[in-house]
Amino acid sequence: MLRTEEYRAVFESAPDGILVVDARGVIQDVNPQMESLFGYAREEFLGEPVEMLVPDVFQTAHREHRGRFHRNPHARPMGIGLDLTGRRKDGDEIPVEISLSPWVHDGINYVICTVRDVSDRKRLRDFSEGALRSVEEERQRIARELHDDTAQRLATLMLRVRLLTHIREEGRWTLALEDLREDLLETAEGVKRIARGLRPPELEEVGIVTAIQAHLRDLREGAGFDVDARFEPVDDLLEGDVKLALYRILQESLSNALRHSGAGRATLSVEVSGDRVVALVEDRGRGFSASRTSAGGGGLGLIGMQERAVMLGGRVTVDSTPGQGTRVRVELPISAVEAQNV
Repeated sequence: MLRTEEYRAVFESAPDGILVVDARGVIQDVNPQMESLFGYAREEFLGEPVEMLVPDVFQTAHREHRGRFHRNPHARPMGIGLDLTGRRKDGDEIPVEISLSPWVHDGINYVICTVRDVSDRKRLRDFSEGALRSVEEERQRIARELHDDTAQRLATLMLRVRLLTHIREEGRWTLALEDLREDLLETAEGVKRIARGLRPPELEEVGIVTAIQAHLRDLREGAGFDVDARFEPVDDLLEGDVKLALYRILQESLSNALRHSGAGRATLSVEVSGDRVVALVEDRGRGFSASRTSAGGGGLGLIGMQERAVMLGGRVTVDSTPGQGTRVRVELPISAVEAQNV
């Protein structure tokens, strides 16, 4: 049987945050993980109401729940099916999972609360939900383009082919055939444009640098958004999915700059740094609060970029300050790329 000091060692070394609360809701003890999770020192917890860790809007409801629990104490997870949040010392809110266990010591009733940070799980869930929405939106966009543009063009061309059979004058027939040929070329270009949006053929045919340059031309010609770009040769260092991931991350970064920065232009660099390929996208636009975007469940595009890089052993960091612009840094390890080819 464990001795008191051994129980204490388990309490101190537990991977989740643990706090002990009395029947009045006053914190009596915490373990080091609670300090790390919420940013308070142990002394700042002790003697304080547990509501110090609850966002203001939920404090009244929390007191009512706490009162009901003390009237009928039993071990259970708290807030099943709900998104629970805790408030750190710095005011930031984090998603948490909480379990409650009643404990009686020396005739006094306590509650042992186990608190787990589920930020990564929520981030992954939000990313998965956002990815599904993005896939469905992309399908709808492609369906619209095929129906409203391509299908209607083909229907018109079929009608014009039928009308050609009724033209008897050679001169008129030649002109009508030339017009038909031009319209066929435009329709084919439209289909190519849709296919290019799904997976740029330049990635396999001529490399990622050329594919990015083609995208930059589209941004300039289609939206008037200029990008000052500088590239080092990196195609030989990247293969298949890695090229596509880098392309999509840069595409999303530039799209964010176009839609949200208000700057009208950005800079892009792709280079080799040691054993990594590093890309930077910067703008001098309005910027944003990256921490609050993530905490609010927004920024799914940012989450998607980070997930793409992490799956390849890389990372994406976003530095942004309101009024001072945004900087996106992408790193992909060359060694991880080479390992995929073994």
